[in-house]
Amino acid sequence: MPKKKVQTPAKADSQVKKEHPKKRTNWILCIGAIAFVIAIAVMIVDQNVKIYESQKQLEELREQITLQEIKNEELKDVAEAVEKEDFDKYSDYIEKRARMYGFTKDGEVVFINIAGN
Repeated sequence: MPKKKVQTPAKADSQVKKEHPKKRTNWILCIGAIAFVIAIAVMIVDQNVKIYESQKQLEELREQITLQEIKNEELKDVAEAVEKEDFDKYSDYIEKRARMYGFTKDGEVVFINIAGN
């Protein structure tokens, strides 16, 4: 019959001490892996937020471009009318724009309300 090995308390303690560093290393690796995954998830969410904000800004810029193109077409039409000396068609527009810049008609007197009412 084979002999049973009896472990002395000193051997049992040394085996426990040897297993403990491995468990500790495994826990450290698990915590590191979890921290890495969380960091990657945070970076992905952050990038998605930045992409959304950039797309929103792009849409606003496209709207501004569209409005500016419409204004450019209006001004181009006015410039063509001025070149052809066809003032009757755009006279109201030209007068409105001139008044915005402080121009007046001949003989016109401008009153400025200094009271603010």
